[in-house]
Amino acid sequence: MKTNITFLTVSLLILFSHSACQKTNDNYNILTTYSYDNVSYSSQTVRIKMIEELVSYAESVNTAPSSPLSATVLINMYTNSDAPFSDPDLNSSGKELKSKVAVPFQSEFEQYMNALETTSLSANQTAMRNQAGLSTSNSGAQTFLLNENGVELSQIIEKGLAAACLYYQSTVVYLGETKMNVDNRSLTAGRGTNMEHHWDEAFGYFGAPVDFPSNIFNLSIWAGASNKINSILGCNSRIMNAFLKGRAAISAQDYDARDEARETIKEEWELVLAAVAISYLNDAKEEANDPALFYHNLTEAYAFILGLKSGPSKIILDTDIDLILTMLAGSSNPLEANFYTTTTQDINNTIDAISSTYTSLEDVKANL
Repeated sequence: MKTNITFLTVSLLILFSHSACQKTNDNYNILTTYSYDNVSYSSQTVRIKMIEELVSYAESVNTAPSSPLSATVLINMYTNSDAPFSDPDLNSSGKELKSKVAVPFQSEFEQYMNALETTSLSANQTAMRNQAGLSTSNSGAQTFLLNENGVELSQIIEKGLAAACLYYQSTVVYLGETKMNVDNRSLTAGRGTNMEHHWDEAFGYFGAPVDFPSNIFNLSIWAGASNKINSILGCNSRIMNAFLKGRAAISAQDYDARDEARETIKEEWELVLAAVAISYLNDAKEEANDPALFYHNLTEAYAFILGLKSGPSKIILDTDIDLILTMLAGSSNPLEANFYTTTTQDINNTIDAISSTYTSLEDVKANL
């Protein structure tokens, strides 16, 4: 009898302890815009601006072929060394990109930047097979710098940083267990509790305005990517609603709802990468007779596929990502990929390979 009483007592204590860690308020308000109290994600905004200025410099050679790029300048922007930005607030921010990039990819970007400098030395040439140079669209409206294999390295850098820095930091780091299992009681004015602040920082990396998706103007990289395929997938609202729900749930200490929201964000964001890759592959097929746009769109697709490696608990293996990239361009290394050998069948096979993994895209892949 004593054993049974002891067991019952322990069981009740465990039950009470568990319930004490669960939500404390069933009736909390979920806002329709990200206008909660004590929100701050200025560091994330700074890093997005750093990427934007880095890419602006990387693409400056497209319209100024007589001014080759400097890998030193690009790398200084990557590490925020020697005041490389035109915006003094970025230089003095104490923030950088490299240290926030997923460790396995940190050194790769410096390789891409060195390769881009070399490619820019041929900006006075016309891009063709085995010859780096500029390629202008049939309309004359757009010009891109391509390497000798038809790869637009500035896009590899831009979308690569978007994935390995912004996407990784948001979904793997800030929505990960370590950053979510922190104090949620002590409130600091202007930034909330530690848990609220980490959630806000995850939202900041998505790069959406607080009234997204009703406001789709001046979107940063990821909000813009989501919006590209939103008319087909309806992903804008699902991602934003999850961010809104999760923030409210944290404030109400409803951790079940928080966890449901962060899983939605991770799943939907990963799906955005896969869907946008297919969308750019479809764009490439539509522009098959316009080489500049064809290779630009292929590079975009390649970069988004590669970006899938940076996500959390993804449903696709890195080895399968490598196989898909090789199917598309002959190599999973952007510096060895060759779009001059890519055929329409290769593009179709790549689309099918992606949609067979992300099965919700199977019925809509032709429309993306």
